[in-house]
Amino acid sequence: MRLIGGSRPHGVLAVCIAGLIGLGSAAKAEARALEDIQRRGVLSLCAAPNALPFASKRGERRGYQIELAQALAERLGVELQVEWVLLSFQYREVDCDIAMDTIADSEAQLKGNLRWSEPYQRSGVALAFRPESDRITGFDSLDRERRVGVMQGSLAHMYLEQRGARTVPFGFEDEMLEALAAGEIDAAAATPLSIGYYNQQHPASRLRLVHAYDAAPELGWDLAIGMRRSDRFLRKAVDQAVEEMLDDGTFERIYASYGIEHRPPERREAVRIEHNKPLEEGECVRLGPSRECMASR
Repeated sequence: MRLIGGSRPHGVLAVCIAGLIGLGSAAKAEARALEDIQRRGVLSLCAAPNALPFASKRGERRGYQIELAQALAERLGVELQVEWVLLSFQYREVDCDIAMDTIADSEAQLKGNLRWSEPYQRSGVALAFRPESDRITGFDSLDRERRVGVMQGSLAHMYLEQRGARTVPFGFEDEMLEALAAGEIDAAAATPLSIGYYNQQHPASRLRLVHAYDAAPELGWDLAIGMRRSDRFLRKAVDQAVEEMLDDGTFERIYASYGIEHRPPERREAVRIEHNKPLEEGECVRLGPSRECMASR
């Protein structure tokens, strides 16, 4: 068994799910309403500093999450400020308004106390192969002799092991894809985001990408913008901006610049959770100079 690890959060699950939990449970800073963000003139984003294609603090390439958040901030008429975080507990220490690539899942939202925008991308656990492995079309066509790279402890890891697959755990998706290209494993269960970017950076390898999650709904999800206990005005403004960015090709253009295919989400409608308990301060709507405690939807 091979396990590769390190300090950089490389992969959408490591980068973003940690952000989901931390952003939703941030207790030290109160949520900002749209009015507060506009008054400050700043929209703050939580992102990882060394996780291309997602985000990067150094170098010419900022990562698609930063570029998408910049386009969002421009539509809201404010500047973008990036709060760099590595671990989930750091999300509780910084005062960020949003996190990109939030999985639009009702159970995750309830646990994390999150709101999310209209989804903008369909993603999940894909499979990558070397070009000559053209007979494999998905999880069901993997035989038990093939060595399949997985993220240690991930949904794909459990899914494949339950089906008797020969899994090889990794700590980072980029190293998993490097092992695949070198012939150390026969397939890699990774996000299409990482696979697309790897192919762009290593054109000689040209790993074959199969959107295997299309046939396994439990391994597929829509991605959206996560907001920490925002008011309904901010969510409406963000939803409108996302809609515009989908319609004018902003998502497609930015993804393509990182070698990633833009896949439309299954739904283009934000899901809301109705509360049956008394509203807390963070859920109140700001009306002029005072905050009246009424439903923020």
